[in-house]
Amino acid sequence: MGVLQALRRTPGALKRAPGLLVPQLIVFALLVPQLLLQSSYPLVSTFYSLGISAVLLLVTPFIQGGMFGMADEALTTRSSLSRFVADGKANYLSLLIAYVLLLVVNGVIGAVGVAAGFGALLTHGSIGTAFIGLAAIAGLLYLVVAFFVQFYGQAIVIDGASAIDSFKRSYRVVRGNLLATVGYMLLALVIGALSGGVYAGVSLVASADAASAAGLPTLSTPLLVVVGLLAAVIGSVVSAFLLTFSVAVYDELTG
Repeated sequence: MGVLQALRRTPGALKRAPGLLVPQLIVFALLVPQLLLQSSYPLVSTFYSLGISAVLLLVTPFIQGGMFGMADEALTTRSSLSRFVADGKANYLSLLIAYVLLLVVNGVIGAVGVAAGFGALLTHGSIGTAFIGLAAIAGLLYLVVAFFVQFYGQAIVIDGASAIDSFKRSYRVVRGNLLATVGYMLLALVIGALSGGVYAGVSLVASADAASAAGLPTLSTPLLVVVGLLAAVIGSVVSAFLLTFSVAVYDELTG
């Protein structure tokens, strides 16, 4: 019931804080050149992607902090970009530490899974079976970690938790609301999949070879820019909605 209530509260919160779309729109707009360059200049697209990834690593905690703060305020009253800046600055260090820790943990789990996958391909018999089991355990562990720590950012911004305590807080919230959290994640996955389909479509038409293989016409550069910007707008709306939804869910589960 709390998840459905959170879903009903989300559109109103976005209306009270339209500025939530701005940071996400900027991020998606920065990704558009990569899509446009990938068919004509693949090497440039690769370097651009690496550069943007490095920038986002440093900027994401600030964006998270600002948007969580705005979304939380917008659940009850109007919010503005000044709140975004204030909460982004105030929570940046804690969010950065938590973000890097999570990247490291996921990186280790991912490395174990990939190594086990290669081991399963290169070996046979009982050893190959053991590698398959190890890869399955790594994949399951990744999902478990993602499931239980998904509210760490909300815990930092809304409850003032430290980087380490935010993981503990998220774990306690999820453990105490398992069914509600599963329902929330299923809804978020459906919404995210729809948005991902739009972005995948843009990637398809942005590549002349892929578009030709799919029987689609090759778009001119101006049309590609228009399609890319449209995808950025759609992506920013969906991302802002999902983030606000997550804050509303957290509010319902902890209220």
